[in-house]
Amino acid sequence: MRVLLTQGFETLAWQKLLINAIANPITALTLQRQSVFRRPDIQELCLAILHEAVAVARSNGARLADDEAERTLRTLLTYPAEAGTSMYFDRLAGRPFEVEALTGAIVAASERCGVPAPLNRVLLTLLRAASLGGALLGK
Repeated sequence: MRVLLTQGFETLAWQKLLINAIANPITALTLQRQSVFRRPDIQELCLAILHEAVAVARSNGARLADDEAERTLRTLLTYPAEAGTSMYFDRLAGRPFEVEALTGAIVAASERCGVPAPLNRVLLTLLRAASLGGALLGK
């Protein structure tokens, strides 16, 4: 195992969260793998979600590039179209999602710093309902 020391842990943590902020919710809610991100309308939605999350991240001390949202989406588009995410596979299996650790963390941070994140809040509501729905159905 290699250990890397950095002064910018907050930034690195947010960069990791940003990719998960779109990859997991969109695949879980659409029940599609990474190929869904090739759709222009989904890309537009992802950028809007990411711009909100970047504003929240900056308010929480992350030092992100001006084009961080676009960089994050470009990175996601390098993943194989047939790849899935953990939330996607959890939904298929009827397991609860890791929603609070991902989208929930963004919404909680937005509330703490007073930066609005309405799209992330909508995603959180839908993800909670989808995750809970599987539990209610006995899956």
